[in-house]
Amino acid sequence: MSQQRSFKAEVLFLSPDVVPDAMQTLAGLGFHFAVDHSAVDPYGDTVFGVLSGTTELTEDDLSDRLLKILDAFDGDADCIEWGYAGND
Repeated sequence: MSQQRSFKAEVLFLSPDVVPDAMQTLAGLGFHFAVDHSAVDPYGDTVFGVLSGTTELTEDDLSDRLLKILDAFDGDADCIEWGYAGND
């Protein structure tokens, strides 16, 4: 059995309208998305936040999986940064 590791990823949604559906979808996959209210896009309505969860994937495979999940939001989402959280 592979080791489960906690991860965090910085994610953005270009439209605030997709955030409720995204949060529900991500929760259904066992992830948690928390909006970062201190991160503001001065030129648009972009919503920034932190996605967290656990995975057995390598960091490279994790990025591929997250990007595939976010693709479901028709280009309105992107994963900016990701990695294991702490020294699990």
